[in-house]
Amino acid sequence: MATTCAAAAACHQGITAPLYQELNYFRNIIEGFPFILKKIASPEASEFKFPLATLFTAPTREAGLSMTNNYAHALQEHGIAGIELGFEDPSSQFILDVIQAMGCTPDSHSSTQGALWDVKFQPEGVISEGTGKAAHSISHSLGEFAWHTDGAFEEDPTRFFGFHILHPDRQGGGVFRVLRAEDLLQMLSPQTLTTLTNFEYDLRVPPEFYKGQHIVKAKLLTVDQETGRAFVRYRGDILHDPSSSNHEACVAVHELKRLLDNPEGVGSYVPEYIFKENTVLLMDNARFLHSRTNIKDPKRWLRRVRFHGMPGESSLESGDISDAGFLGIPEQAMSASAAS
Repeated sequence: MATTCAAAAACHQGITAPLYQELNYFRNIIEGFPFILKKIASPEASEFKFPLATLFTAPTREAGLSMTNNYAHALQEHGIAGIELGFEDPSSQFILDVIQAMGCTPDSHSSTQGALWDVKFQPEGVISEGTGKAAHSISHSLGEFAWHTDGAFEEDPTRFFGFHILHPDRQGGGVFRVLRAEDLLQMLSPQTLTTLTNFEYDLRVPPEFYKGQHIVKAKLLTVDQETGRAFVRYRGDILHDPSSSNHEACVAVHELKRLLDNPEGVGSYVPEYIFKENTVLLMDNARFLHSRTNIKDPKRWLRRVRFHGMPGESSLESGDISDAGFLGIPEQAMSASAAS
């Protein structure tokens, strides 16, 4: 009956019955062939393209620290920098030294935790001074971590943060994704942009990051009037439900959450050849949101630092920027080339 109806429809479209039968014959042969795709595969998620002069190699600690102004310039201009280390650094001292050399100050993560925070599977959690009990951070779980900015619950969130990648997920999970704030703004309606840049929301402080306050009040979006750059602070699970008694404020958050609900639906992923063992990644926490997919390798281990200040502001004014280390060219290699 179904074949008869299809044939009748084909005739209605001007296809004769014999021709329909012939087309149907070939279709069945093709669909029965095991290596023919019946559906077009979904396109792969987009890879984040690092801007020019944002990727570096540091063959030694000294060479890495000599390029501090280059990292600062990359952060100021592009909001991101990656540094591949050519030396062992199990204590992650290099990232702390770089932050200090850029004229910035590492922030403590909570009343009980210092500047370095282990992002790894830690089911026992950490002790919260706010509750006196163990608190369990998403960063200590194996689950997905949706789009957010670090320390969005802080009264004064750190402008920058960094990771030292000690052990990437070697089983295909824990994919690190980034989303530029300026790209996010392009996806939001004008009314939502107006509301998010003007309305202050109550944000809950997770117990594992307690520093004396349980609630902070802040806007989720701001725009620098001089540069036009967009800055964001966001973490969906620290907003109240409903997010406000103000209707427009609730509608705006609903649109924002709906857009960010699928971590893989927007933004782009940092490829494995960058997000690899013994690499440092520095980012502007206000110009980028980030997320991760579910972790498959329980040994995945990053060490995080959040820091205040504008990297290298005084040094950059003097124009003291080196060409060494850009795009994977070690300083020694450039010296050797110049000597020859």
